[in-house]
Amino acid sequence: MLFTSSWDDGYTLDLTVAALLRKNGLAGTFYVCPAPQHDRSMLTEKQILTLSESFEIGAHTLTHSKLSSLTAAEAQQEIAGSKAWVERVTEKPCTMFCYPKGDFGIGAKTIVRQAGFRGARTTEAWRCSFTDPYALPVSLQVMPFPLRKSFWPPWKVLDPLGPLRANWMALQRNRVPLSARMSWLTMARAFFQRSLEQKFPFFHLYGHSHEIERFGLWHELAEFLEEIRRSGVSSVTNGALAAGRA
Repeated sequence: MLFTSSWDDGYTLDLTVAALLRKNGLAGTFYVCPAPQHDRSMLTEKQILTLSESFEIGAHTLTHSKLSSLTAAEAQQEIAGSKAWVERVTEKPCTMFCYPKGDFGIGAKTIVRQAGFRGARTTEAWRCSFTDPYALPVSLQVMPFPLRKSFWPPWKVLDPLGPLRANWMALQRNRVPLSARMSWLTMARAFFQRSLEQKFPFFHLYGHSHEIERFGLWHELAEFLEEIRRSGVSSVTNGALAAGRA
């Protein structure tokens, strides 16, 4: 089994993620966008260039727009323009794209392919295999679990176990024991071990560094990445996985 990871948007906090990956000898793909997100500090072009020396840099549109809300011409500009921007900043070919909010369809995939990308990542979770490199899924997101840590919009107060409820069927399908559903770390470990036992093709971890900071998940992420290192699995970039070079 292979391990791959990806990190969205291009926050300055991605440098902390990069340090954890580097410490454990793991690959990572960082999908960056020049537009600020969630009023957070973003990577500078110089920091992106430095990051590209050790990790893969992918494109994530120019403005983080929902592609299905755009005209074909606007989507083409967002997609092709972000590829050109990443290549200018990193001085390297940019072969991977990430659909903002996981929003993609036949039209978006066609534009991504025509723009010269070799693959694109979605947010389709609990997957450990793929058939379409332009719809690369993920296995698990770094997120609050099993309880919510944010109650906005206000209706979420009525659904404190939202993360557990939303993932219940996937947890059942992947035989994650009830005893492992008490925290994100225990759940991630159980799912990863099952993936190893079943000899799935890959395990794909993804997240947003600003959420890891906001919800206090750094310790859990650090421990899980150490678990990946100790397992001895090979680690590859999203690009290598999508291109079948792993």
